[in-house]
Amino acid sequence: MIQRLAILLLIAVSLPAAEFQNGQAARAVIGQSSFSSREAGVAAVALSISQNRLYAAEASRRVLTFDLTKVLALNDNPVDRPTPLCSVCGFPAIASTSQSVIPGIAGVAVFGKTVIMVDRPRHRILIWRDVSSPRSVQGPDVILGKSNDGSVSASTVVDPASVAFDGKRVFAGDAALHRVLVWNSLPAQDDQPADAVLGQPTFTSGGAPDAPAADTIGLPGALASDGVNLFVADALVHRILVFSPGDFALSPAAVVNSASLAPGPLAPGTLIDVKTNESLNLFESRQDQTGRRLPRRMGGVEVLFNGIALPLVSVKSGSIEAQLPYDIAASTVASLTIRIEHGGAAATSNAVALRIAPAAPALYAFGGTEPRTGLLLHAGNGKAGVPASPVTSDSPARPGEELTLWATGLGSVNDSDAVSRAVAGVPFSGPAARVLSPLSATVDGRPVEVRSASLTEGAVGVYEIHILLPADLSPGPNAELVVSQNGYTSNTVLFPVISTHTEE
Repeated sequence: MIQRLAILLLIAVSLPAAEFQNGQAARAVIGQSSFSSREAGVAAVALSISQNRLYAAEASRRVLTFDLTKVLALNDNPVDRPTPLCSVCGFPAIASTSQSVIPGIAGVAVFGKTVIMVDRPRHRILIWRDVSSPRSVQGPDVILGKSNDGSVSASTVVDPASVAFDGKRVFAGDAALHRVLVWNSLPAQDDQPADAVLGQPTFTSGGAPDAPAADTIGLPGALASDGVNLFVADALVHRILVFSPGDFALSPAAVVNSASLAPGPLAPGTLIDVKTNESLNLFESRQDQTGRRLPRRMGGVEVLFNGIALPLVSVKSGSIEAQLPYDIAASTVASLTIRIEHGGAAATSNAVALRIAPAAPALYAFGGTEPRTGLLLHAGNGKAGVPASPVTSDSPARPGEELTLWATGLGSVNDSDAVSRAVAGVPFSGPAARVLSPLSATVDGRPVEVRSASLTEGAVGVYEIHILLPADLSPGPNAELVVSQNGYTSNTVLFPVISTHTEE
């Protein structure tokens, strides 16, 4: 216990105060059933917070009331519920009142003696630091967007639509750039650059999002902050996004496929690696009990996918390995955070967005630089008593032989004949279940036969693939193998091929 408290103290003193990160994702969404849906939802023109209630005023003269206790607090311990899919999404309003609000109210923020207003016709944001001061009658103390030059940067304001101030941070929504700028303290000078941007990956990007996601904002029509969370009324998508600063930073590219070690779309059931700052000093632990269900907490660590804890394979300094659920085929985006608890105290990262695809294959390989040497076996060519052995430089593959390789990210399987369904974190009960999305493969650019691709008995997120090499395959030390599925191509892995004319 003393060691755990010491580690938590080390985490607390080595990390900066909780702040928003560029391009981070929302960790919750209100008014939609998921981060990617765009149903009727809530088209709010003004937001207000009071006593754990969020009030959203719509242009249709309706004010909706939402119970914020239904949104998991930033450092609270999540309840492990496999359903609903998104435990923080889509809950309905607890009340609806016929009431109109003053047009443009989202463009004004007042806290104490400070007033912040958008000057939309002139593309500016005006700040009066103290309206009780005699100087305030002479005009604002600070003007943001005063020197717009046509470029997009941390100080650019094109079409200010909304502002919020919680006594510490200033938030400004820009409708033209589909983003919210964040100042961690009240700006003290004209055109002061923002400290973070939400809705865009960088300060210099400003394009419209192709589709709703956890890290995009279509139109920041209204903002509200409770001092911890920022609520963004994305009027274009009829939703309210909840952004929260992290106790420690997680990069938007932190989540990678555990086989390819690359970011990108992730499929149901995929094993993932979450790259963390090694200064977190996570307790190293691993699930080494073959055939056992994976835990959802390991060494005080949880990985939350849309607010639900994922099964964990291992935790070590700099990396956490987990498995995505299988029942996310209908989703295209999700939000992920890390939660660490020691000695009763908890710290949570900022959220990052994940892109989900029905299948996105990746092949396992040995370490090294890309392309890496693949983890392949001689399949024994079906001969009785011929054991499967690794493909190595001392035992290269032969043209015309069958090879076994392993992958993750192949998506859902036909498990109708299995003892039970494929479930994340649970060894598959078998018998082997073929993947639903067809798989193809090439070696040195030549198509090769895929004899089978399946989730085998006892497997947790790892699929077994059998391919048949062409009889006339050219020999060489580094044949290049890739597999393709659902329009996505895996990482390239290398393996040696020997000539059939070579004497043993």
